[in-house]
Amino acid sequence: MAGFVAIEGLDGVGKSTILNRLAERFSGHAMSTPGPALRSSRPAILEAFAHDELAKALFYAASVSSEGRHARSLVEGGEWVFMDRYWASTLAYAKARGVSAELDFLGQSLVKPDITILLLLDEPDRQQRLLARGATAEDMETLDPGFRECVLDELMAHADIAVNATHFTAEALAIELEQRIRQQPLS
Repeated sequence: MAGFVAIEGLDGVGKSTILNRLAERFSGHAMSTPGPALRSSRPAILEAFAHDELAKALFYAASVSSEGRHARSLVEGGEWVFMDRYWASTLAYAKARGVSAELDFLGQSLVKPDITILLLLDEPDRQQRLLARGATAEDMETLDPGFRECVLDELMAHADIAVNATHFTAEALAIELEQRIRQQPLS
């Protein structure tokens, strides 16, 4: 049995670390949006769309579509896939940035993950991590309480599993999530 697991959460909560640990524990694939073909182009694309939040959201939606189809084909071949950010993040950040287009309808055409995990972290700990690694402009948005709350509300609405990672080591969290994933029914 295999599955497609999306790992969602604000920057600095440990998504990439846990994603890689889970991929290792399940002998699966660690993927992200945007995928490797677009990762190096992302800064130029976002700069080109600097004054158009809908265009940015559609760029991320296109990446979600492409990576989601790739993920589903791997799962159909019996392999596990763990995706760092997926549709819930695209939707949450677009809404928090004021995009009013009906992106929910677009989401109906996208590949759905079997499980969506939301990683949470106590805010002082998250901010400390962000500042230690060097916060980006996108990271800085989430320091605004209203913006952060809007994003988290949307992410929570899409989560099958939500875990506060504050008091876990990376290894303990990976073990906890592995157990919870194995208990979830897969599509």
